[in-house]
Amino acid sequence: MSTFSYKARDRVGKAITGTLDAPDANVARARLGEMGYIPITLKEGKAKAKEKGPATGFLKPKIRPKDIIIFTRQLATLFAAGIPLLRSIQALAEQIENKTLKEVLQKVTAEIQTGAAFSDALAKHPKAFSGIYVSMIRAGEASGTLEDILKRLALLAEHDAETKAKIKAATRYPKIVIGAMLVAIVILMKFVVPNFMQIFETVELELPLATRMLIKANYVFTNYWYILFGGAGILFFAFSKFKKTKYGRRQMDALNLKIPIFGPIFLKVAMSVFTRTLSTLNRSGISIIKNLEICAEVVDNVIIAEVIDHLKENVKEGKSIASTMKESTIFPPMVIQMMSAGEESGELDDMLVKVSEYYDLEVDYAIGNISSLIEPVLLAFLGVVVLFLMLAIFMPMWDLVKLAQEQ
Repeated sequence: MSTFSYKARDRVGKAITGTLDAPDANVARARLGEMGYIPITLKEGKAKAKEKGPATGFLKPKIRPKDIIIFTRQLATLFAAGIPLLRSIQALAEQIENKTLKEVLQKVTAEIQTGAAFSDALAKHPKAFSGIYVSMIRAGEASGTLEDILKRLALLAEHDAETKAKIKAATRYPKIVIGAMLVAIVILMKFVVPNFMQIFETVELELPLATRMLIKANYVFTNYWYILFGGAGILFFAFSKFKKTKYGRRQMDALNLKIPIFGPIFLKVAMSVFTRTLSTLNRSGISIIKNLEICAEVVDNVIIAEVIDHLKENVKEGKSIASTMKESTIFPPMVIQMMSAGEESGELDDMLVKVSEYYDLEVDYAIGNISSLIEPVLLAFLGVVVLFLMLAIFMPMWDLVKLAQEQ
């Protein structure tokens, strides 16, 4: 097996460079054609240092959502072009940059070659492909709409990644402010407060409550810092373990929906994901029961997932979706009304798309206002901290000045 470096152009004329493994140059050209590339140059050579083999252990690169999105999008394109599924996955496995995902795809192709279904092969790699991803692929295989499912999976993943990126960008400013404030407090406790303490200790002066509190805090910070940091580490570890338990996950998901400012955003994101996914699955010809089962996994919130599971059980008994939704306090009235109208008119999928688009706009608007909503809270908190420090440090200084004047 030789490694070929190539320069090519894709269907829209964009320049592409990369490497692929093939027995000879003819096979390499054929595989480039399968990937939709027009070869310009093709040279046989040694693999680059970074491509000599898969990384091992902790050096393995993580599989990012972006990697799965690109893989899914490219697989949908190759599959739509009429290239068999196995050859499409093999071609992508050769050109993909992430070494961990490359290994996974090579194992997937080996499983398929032994007769396993694509979804079953993916299910053996849960760290790379989520249960939701596998379920939707399995549904696409069962309904004969794998090409459509792959495209919709890519769209859903892209939408989810875009929403997370917006939330991350919107919360960056508060994180920077809080981080800077914590650093400033640590510097004060380490370098500033001890100097003032030396001054206060040389004078018999009744110190204000704020100053006494600051001195006590500095004493604890200076002499028991290892207990503070160790305790914080233990609490963080215990909290991480607690979140992974069934009870802990449920409590955290319930809390997430009640958090001021962020709770309504999380609910709107969940409603958008639920309606968009249900619409996608309904159009693929899968049963509504199976669709609701997949949606319960997609929303990534135990509380909402339990409501959807209850919805599924009621639909099994012959009840309508909208009437069951009314029994829950999770679904907003607008969602229930549009679901009811969609069921009555036979255009449920279109209604679901409209609901998801509406919530996308609501989420974008809410995320855009996060900074303006959090800023007053941050300013008030900073004001309290600054006022406390000023009272603790400057009030004794004023008393010292008065004492000096009297003498």
